[in-house]
Amino acid sequence: MKTPLLPSVNSSLLEVDHVFICLETAPEVEFFAKHGLTVSPTSVKQPERGTASQIIFFENFYLEFIWVEDEIAAEIYAVRTGIDFLGRTYEYNNKYSPFGIALRQQSGRKAFLDQYNFSYSSPEKSELLLSFSSENLVTQTEPLCFVIPDAIALPTLARNFPNLQYQWMSHSLGLKKITGMEISSTCENALSQPLALLSQDGVVQIEYGSPCIQLHFDNCVKRGVIDARKIDIPLILQF
Repeated sequence: MKTPLLPSVNSSLLEVDHVFICLETAPEVEFFAKHGLTVSPTSVKQPERGTASQIIFFENFYLEFIWVEDEIAAEIYAVRTGIDFLGRTYEYNNKYSPFGIALRQQSGRKAFLDQYNFSYSSPEKSELLLSFSSENLVTQTEPLCFVIPDAIALPTLARNFPNLQYQWMSHSLGLKKITGMEISSTCENALSQPLALLSQDGVVQIEYGSPCIQLHFDNCVKRGVIDARKIDIPLILQF
């Protein structure tokens, strides 16, 4: 049985900013467009990682699909940082989790991240200044979990780029906000300490099972379902 992964929990200092899924190839954006979802029209290139990605934005969260375009660059990046996008590719290595969970500080609350045992990356070591836990980083059977600075969190992006909010967060299907999430992972062993503490705080809850993320929108009042497993993406959207 899967358990909830909530984007925001009042008792926690952290909330989910976005989730990524590592895929073998670029997603079939036509599938999502046909179901009334707006996908960013161009892919975001990350040459130093050897990856590209496409994003679906919502009012309080975004979903990112990542795939490797340059395997050599991706392997070098994995050696340098420990983040193995190629190894985490869905269907490429079924022992690794294809998911990443980016957390942000809850608005108006100061996060004392020491309690989660997150270690900070220095600017010269990480172009995105991500805060990784070394224990979680090397446990590739569980979702990668990291904290991002406020400067690149979704609320800041939405304030700084109004077109993002009006153009790419608007969906003809009418979906607005993530109100719940469920995640299953191939990790059979105990979670690493940071992820276990986040689970204890209600920020992240993970159960063993075939990789899949279920996103719940607007309290699922319409009782609709979009199953992206039909196009080989471990994702179900309920609304």
